[in-house]
Amino acid sequence: MDLLIPNLSIISLTCQTQPSGEQSHKGYGQAIPFVLTGRDRYHFQPNQRDTKDELITISFYSYCNEKRHASISIRIAPNRNLRRRGWERLKLSEGNGFSAFRLYTTKGDRSTRDTVIIYEKPDTANFLSRIPDDTHLGEITLPGTHESCALYGYPISQCQQPSTPIERQLLDGVRFLDVRLRVVGDELLMYHGPRPQRSTLSALLIVLHEFLQTHPTETLILCIKEETPPWHPHFSQILYKAFEPFLDEWVLEERIPTLGEVRGKGLLLTRFDRDKDGNGRWEQGMGIHPYTWPDSRKEGFEWDCHGTKVRTQDWYRVHTFLEIPEKFDAITTHLTPTLTLPQSPTFTLSFLTASYFPLSLPTIIAKGFGFPSWGLGVEGINSRMCRWILERMSNGERIRACLPIDFYRQCAGDEGLAELLVQMNLMGDNQ
Repeated sequence: MDLLIPNLSIISLTCQTQPSGEQSHKGYGQAIPFVLTGRDRYHFQPNQRDTKDELITISFYSYCNEKRHASISIRIAPNRNLRRRGWERLKLSEGNGFSAFRLYTTKGDRSTRDTVIIYEKPDTANFLSRIPDDTHLGEITLPGTHESCALYGYPISQCQQPSTPIERQLLDGVRFLDVRLRVVGDELLMYHGPRPQRSTLSALLIVLHEFLQTHPTETLILCIKEETPPWHPHFSQILYKAFEPFLDEWVLEERIPTLGEVRGKGLLLTRFDRDKDGNGRWEQGMGIHPYTWPDSRKEGFEWDCHGTKVRTQDWYRVHTFLEIPEKFDAITTHLTPTLTLPQSPTFTLSFLTASYFPLSLPTIIAKGFGFPSWGLGVEGINSRMCRWILERMSNGERIRACLPIDFYRQCAGDEGLAELLVQMNLMGDNQ
């Protein structure tokens, strides 16, 4: 069994017997020898006997604060759910402030690899403060949300939980927001498809500016698209007017900057064109402004943003939940090149989302349904991605991309996939 504990130190590692059905254990157990196999990596071998009732207890503390310690107890024999799904969230038996997972993978030769991953919960609200100024945005693992304001209209239009409004998303580490706007009267309202989302652009900007003012080390990318039909002939001008009082707080140059250039500011990604009669507006640029966005292209597409190659995967017309494995393969194929540093500036945007009425609604794609660990149902994208991310962590790899997610908290604990992606940035120089 392998143990990956970045920036933590082991206090003790013990093994003892706990008959099935008992909820607690007594005694200190027998110490298990372990060896250091790499940076923050250990290997230990449980006793070679019937492990059905064997329990290992790992006690550890944080390098940053030795008074902050915890322990976790794990039954050595993997249960059926772990063997089928390949990962599980672990609960601490003592202490708090840490996250723990168990990854159980089967190799091509049918051998298995059992890995426990434990890390101190990152400060998701300020995680960019730990990344150097000269880091290109394309080299950072950026959690995002798709249809970030779509909290209503279940099961067709809703893409995020009502418990995760924009304020919560930002605190959870989300740094890419995707919003759809429609001009109604003289206001820009949030919409997803035909469903209004009970919010406005002006209300959103207040939240974003307050966050950036109180978290000056952070930045965010705001992707804006007009929700149509109908098209409004002056959408671009109306949007510019809404941003005009705050232009000093936004980067509008049409390039992808380094982190230091945008700390404390927002960066626009504009999926609309200037109005034909929009003279005098958007003179500084339109931020990250794609000149092409092929509709739902499975293999993705690329374009040049003033010297940065932008790779995008937005295959969303997944016609049925039976195509979830195919969508997952498209995501991982798109992300695999990001596991190594690119030779030239690159920014990768890969949507983990899809929707098609009626057999692949957003909630089905993200969360799946039924009991897939028991062979009764379909595993959703979020659970599959959690396993893939843990595998990358276990292999010492890091995703360098921006990943918009639906229902990001519906997997992997309280902060969900966002926390795991944030942690990827903090795992060490070997990644």
